[in-house]
Amino acid sequence: MQNILSEIEENKKKLSKLLKIDGNKKELYRWLKTELTYTSNAIEGNTLTRKETQLVIEDNLTSSSKSLKDYIEAVNHARAFDTIFELISNKCSIDEKTVLDIHKIILTGIDDMNAGFYRNCRVRIAGADVILPNPLKVPVLMEEFYHWLKENINKEPLTAILAHYKFVSIHPFTDGNGRTARLLMNALLIQAGYAPIIIRPTDRKKYLSVIEQYQIKNSEEPYIDFMLRLLNRTMKVVVSMLEVSTENCDSNLLTISKFASVKGVPASTIRYWVQTGKIKPVGYTNSGYMLFSKDQ
Repeated sequence: MQNILSEIEENKKKLSKLLKIDGNKKELYRWLKTELTYTSNAIEGNTLTRKETQLVIEDNLTSSSKSLKDYIEAVNHARAFDTIFELISNKCSIDEKTVLDIHKIILTGIDDMNAGFYRNCRVRIAGADVILPNPLKVPVLMEEFYHWLKENINKEPLTAILAHYKFVSIHPFTDGNGRTARLLMNALLIQAGYAPIIIRPTDRKKYLSVIEQYQIKNSEEPYIDFMLRLLNRTMKVVVSMLEVSTENCDSNLLTISKFASVKGVPASTIRYWVQTGKIKPVGYTNSGYMLFSKDQ
């Protein structure tokens, strides 16, 4: 674990320097908004692809082949991410009002009666053996959670990771617990200078397994180790993406967001052009991100 923490801290230093370069914060923000919305919703069963998620977020474009609920979930999560980022920018603390407001945004238009309110009924996690707290205990447990968060808030990634676990184990809402917990965790990480943790759809099975193992066997090590590895992976991706962007800022190669800016069109338009064969990237970064030439 110590090796992973050391590597994370090294990448944190790199990230800090890279974010001081003009344009990098904006570029990272736009990418994270889509990536976190797509991955977090996909874990909960949302069927939108990454491209479909971006198109509805950036251009309000939808397709009749997917359910309206899936599109509402994407728009809601993007709005919740905007709200979280605004709180971080204003250096606001995360408290009960913040969490309830975020949850309300996530469920607006999906379950308005329960949006922004703690549950008043028993709930179960499908396919899991975990027994969740009685709804009568939820307000007290959440009060204890906010107190714990206030007392333990620091610059270490473990606080955010444990906050996520405590939150999903209380399961304070009828729906939207996972998405709220991940936004909360990532807000704490970003506040502390780290990248957020991106949990890909392929990580879902392991992600749910280590949480359940912690809940049933009180075995925290597999959970913490797994989450730190995901954080380390995301840190590497983000640093790699911004380093490539920085290296090419004076050359003829541009990342998709900068290429779109030069051409005066949304990044989603460039992606559509690539899909339809109108334009092709001239190269790729080590992380698989498209690069374009100014002359294209």
